[in-house]
Amino acid sequence: MIMSEALSLKVVTPEKEYVYDNCDSVSFCVSDNQKGNGGGSYGIRKGHAKAIFSLGKGKLSASKNGVVIIEANVSSGFSSVENNIVTVIADEFHII
Repeated sequence: MIMSEALSLKVVTPEKEYVYDNCDSVSFCVSDNQKGNGGGSYGIRKGHAKAIFSLGKGKLSASKNGVVIIEANVSSGFSSVENNIVTVIADEFHII
């Protein structure tokens, strides 16, 4: 598969799909483990290895050239990274 030239963010909710292209970075909250440890903010930049994350309830943001282009509150869900595409699947996504 061909890698994108920039980072893209795709958010999928039961109501709608949102796409933000040409991002430099995406950050979101990851959930704690079963003992309540390990959660917090996690950042993705271009070239990140393929990964899957369990999201914690909190803020999601995407930036370009140091400027935040989207900031939202997200419910728990999942996120994946592959070929410079960050996909977030969540029940709730409220732009701030």
